[in-house]
Amino acid sequence: MRIRLQLIGDGSDGNAYRVDLPTYANAVTNETTRRAFADVPAVDVPADVAAFVSAYPTVDLTTPLPVPFPASLANSWADFLARRYDLGNARWHPEVY
Repeated sequence: MRIRLQLIGDGSDGNAYRVDLPTYANAVTNETTRRAFADVPAVDVPADVAAFVSAYPTVDLTTPLPVPFPASLANSWADFLARRYDLGNARWHPEVY
């Protein structure tokens, strides 16, 4: 699933810009807007996040979302990934941005 996400990191050595997910491919980034398009495996995207992404499609890395990504969805996605990768706690904190 192609999702526009917030980048983390500051671009310095040892803290490169990146997507905050365990697995993704084909990232296209814009460090100025701190956004990236990335292909995220469907098994790593819970249904409620997939529904949000489908309801608010984005076509570029500059236009803001029409509504903010709810904190409740960000938290549930982090918890989902922690369970999926058997971490016991939320390590990744992806946000649709």
